[in-house]
Amino acid sequence: MDRDHPLWTPFRDLRAAGRRVVGGREVFIAEGRILVEDLLRAGRAGQLVVHSVATTPALAEQIKPQLPPSAVLLVAPEDELHALAGFPFHRGVLACAEVLDQPPEDALLACNRLLVLPRLDDAENLGLLLRSAAALGMDGVLLGKGPDLWSRRTLRVSMGAAWRLPAWRADDPTDLLTRWRDHDAMMPGEIVGAALGPGSEVAHSWTPARRCALMLGPEGAGLDPAWLLRCDRRVVIPMANAVDSLNVAAAGAILMFRMTGHREG
Repeated sequence: MDRDHPLWTPFRDLRAAGRRVVGGREVFIAEGRILVEDLLRAGRAGQLVVHSVATTPALAEQIKPQLPPSAVLLVAPEDELHALAGFPFHRGVLACAEVLDQPPEDALLACNRLLVLPRLDDAENLGLLLRSAAALGMDGVLLGKGPDLWSRRTLRVSMGAAWRLPAWRADDPTDLLTRWRDHDAMMPGEIVGAALGPGSEVAHSWTPARRCALMLGPEGAGLDPAWLLRCDRRVVIPMANAVDSLNVAAAGAILMFRMTGHREG
């Protein structure tokens, strides 16, 4: 293994890896057999472009038949993969693929069930929310500031939701959200904020509108007053046993299940 060879470059120093640039294209790194095998299925289906897969000799024969035609298989002993990645890597396989272009705005406007995250601070919470949004049948995710959708930690926790679920990002998603809400004059979208406090509707009695966007705030502080003013309604999950609140990813999963389980029409 020649660690200076350009094919190995994307896999170097991965501890805090996000998107990288290879040959003028932004790429991301997926790690672990289950996630990489899902990525390779998406690559074979033409949903994204896989550049290369790096693995150990023990897994190489299992991975080889799964490669899309354009992907290169790189093989190295486990200790050399550890040295390359910059940390003890025990998941056996890494893959490098191109970051997907952001979907067209028309696809956002057509969403009936939208998750809105104006800001998050933790990549693993973002990954959990993406995984729940994909699993529960949300139509898309609108992101503001926070962890990168294509960071190694987000991808690992999301289990491939980043390439399954349409996602849009803007530093300030206000304009996109407003255009989504006003897109259908006959059926305007409703923005529902998850928030504690007076005037919040209890989740088990909440019936989401036909076009509904669920907005969740960052860990700890929740939605700030400016974002709450953009919400048409507020919803709360009642707590028991002196617990004051749920983790944002847990609360989001409960509310998204409520949304996708109560579609009208």
